[in-house]
Amino acid sequence: MGKGVIAIFASILAFAVVHFGLSASTLDPRAAATTFIGGTAFLLMGWALVLAARPRWLEGAFGGLDKMYLIHKRIGVTILLLILVHFIGIPKLDAAQRLAPEGLSAVTGVPGGAVGMVAMVLLILSVVISLNRKIPYHIWLKPHRLMGILFGIIAFHMLLSPKQLFVGQSASGIFLLCVAIIGIVAYIYRQIFRNRHAVEFSVEAVNKLERATEIVLAPKHAGQFAFEAGQFGFLRLSDLSNSEAHPFTIASAPADKKLRFTTKVLGDFTRKIRDDLKTGGRAWVEGPYGEFATKSAGQHQVWVAGGIGITPFLSSVRDLDADDSRDILLVYCVQENSQALFVDEFAEAFKGHKNRRMIVLQSNEGEFATADLLADKAPFDLKDADIFLCGPKPLIVALKKGLSVVGVSKSRLHSEAFEFR
Repeated sequence: MGKGVIAIFASILAFAVVHFGLSASTLDPRAAATTFIGGTAFLLMGWALVLAARPRWLEGAFGGLDKMYLIHKRIGVTILLLILVHFIGIPKLDAAQRLAPEGLSAVTGVPGGAVGMVAMVLLILSVVISLNRKIPYHIWLKPHRLMGILFGIIAFHMLLSPKQLFVGQSASGIFLLCVAIIGIVAYIYRQIFRNRHAVEFSVEAVNKLERATEIVLAPKHAGQFAFEAGQFGFLRLSDLSNSEAHPFTIASAPADKKLRFTTKVLGDFTRKIRDDLKTGGRAWVEGPYGEFATKSAGQHQVWVAGGIGITPFLSSVRDLDADDSRDILLVYCVQENSQALFVDEFAEAFKGHKNRRMIVLQSNEGEFATADLLADKAPFDLKDADIFLCGPKPLIVALKKGLSVVGVSKSRLHSEAFEFR
């Protein structure tokens, strides 16, 4: 469990202590429990907004931005379940209480229950849309950017709640007001500054490869886009969309003056890159992100790539020095040899180096990457090696399970999920 996940659980524990132990409240047990559940959902929503802001200083605590987004996705599902329990379990007020609003509800004339109902419906719709991978990204993105507004509506509902259900001046109330401030600040920051940290480039070349496209970007201004081999950035292209930023692994070496991305045609955006992107257009790259750094790993390394998952290793191999002494086994998994991108470049980089070896596996020929195959082909004990995995999820899951069986420690396994929705 990463430090980031521990921090999330610690914040929930802190809220529990404040809510049940420090708040001077006359709530009955049912009301105390259901308001705690609702407050926890609100706390998690604040975390979701912070993670959505992509703070680079938090990335290491979660093991990479891809894993931060995976936690963000799981938080969304958890919030929905907690809100439903909160709605079903919250005690109903009697007629006298309903006719005698107090606090902010009395001032505004807005019933807190109605605001809560609206917020719950909008939250259900937002989570369902977020989890539906069939919805095109540009459509999915628009309602997702409104989550901060929904967060504000839920905060308003919290402030409207009568003292029978929530004491706004209690310790737990102050706790959640602080969460509201942090979440709203994170949301505003992301909406206003999400593009201001991006570095501008011009599109120098668009090279169509076998089922993939290579984009070559030249810096618009002096200075380099500093990154480590294996990292990725969020790419925006003026020819396609000024507002949509998509994550792609950087395929060039850190020392290169030009930035290269290799994309596989998997959706509307990557199809437009192949069909519509022209040279001379403007591009912006935000980042870098990712913890998939091979250069800082141990002496013995296994690189396993599935399909377009070869791109982070392309950056790593372009970053190899002639006298690099690391023992590297590259296992490249494709359906057939014609789909093995840049295989000649890898072969040339490995040529004449006894400590570097490459194997191409063709699934159409019944060749698959397994833990036993890695153990057989590696000239070192897998238990002493750092193993980097990048490719389709089924490949990564199966290899992690198999490698665990043969005794490889989880700390030795490095993977990028690259799932951002």
